[in-house]
Formats: sequence, structure tokens, C-alpha cells
Amino acid sequence: MKKSCAVSLLLLCLVALSGCGGGGNSAPSGSTLTINPTETNVTDTSSSVSWTTQFYTISLKNSEGKSLGKTKVTITFPWAVPSSFGVVQFYDGDTPVNSPFDVETDDFGVYYLRLDLQSGGGLSYSGDLEARSGEAFASSRISVSSESSDTQGQ
Repeated sequence: MKKSCAVSLLLLCLVALSGCGGGGNSAPSGSTLTINPTETNVTDTSSSVSWTTQFYTISLKNSEGKSLGKTKVTITFPWAVPSSFGVVQFYDGDTPVNSPFDVETDDFGVYYLRLDLQSGGGLSYSGDLEARSGEAFASSRISVSSESSDTQGQ
């Protein structure tokens, strides 16, 4: 009897520990994610490639409109490192990270994202910066062009 109680207690501890270390919880059903700005357009007609830094604010609220702090959000962009194209680099603070990556909102339900993107040198690309938490989803269109608006479509 003592042996089966000890085994049961050990199994219970293992099950409890298996849930640890995964970061914050995802947003509950009915939550809303927003990314600001909702669109970024960069036109760079220079002949050499350069890096430009962009900042985004990702906000998460529950179905009642209250901020969801300490909640996991996954951020992706199709052309971000480690993609073979690799023209966008995400940062967690000042540390470069690969796409996709998981973050946790602050106490106010916000995460401040920094990304660097390449432009110039004839580069043209676009894609959606995406954030997900549970069922909540938001996107922000990023477009980089090497043509000025008065020469596009000619």
C-alpha cells in the first residue's frame, strides 16, 4: 500500500512538472489582438541594400476589453530570419531572434516589437507580420519597394 501511494505521488509530481516552463498562457476565447501600425510601406530607390528599424506595438485584450498581461503571443513574418530570403530580423529587446518566436505581454497586455528590414538595392517584397494567441489573431502588412510611386506601373 505504501509503495503504491509513493508511486502515485511520484506520477502526480511528474504530471505537474510537465506543465512547467512553457511560458505564459495563451489568450482565452473571445480575446482581441491588435498590431500598430497596421501597415508599413518602405520605398528605397538607392542602389545599395541597407537596414531600416521599425517598431510595432502588439496589444492583447480579453472579451471584456481588459488588458491581458503575462500572456503568450507568437509572432511570425514569412521573410524573416531564418527564411532563405532573410530580409527581416526580429529582436526581443536587443537580442536577434528567429521567426516564429514566442513573447509574453507585459502587465498592461502589450509587447513592443522591434524588427529590422532590408531595403534598397532593387529589393521588393511584401508580407504580413502576424501575431497569434489562442484564437486571437492580428496582422500588419509590410511592403518594401525599390521603385518610387511615380514610376510604378509603367
